[in-house]
Amino acid sequence: MKKIDVNKVYKFIGQAVVYSTIYLAAIVGTVWAFCQNTIY
Repeated sequence: MKKIDVNKVYKFIGQAVVYSTIYLAAIVGTVWAFCQNTIY
């Protein structure tokens, strides 16, 4: 049983959080811009 490198795990989790946040922000921004253009 190999010992898990905690630093690698935290780094991976950190990157996953950052990427998913950017991804969600891009989707929300696109939808918001689309709604703005549709309303006006």
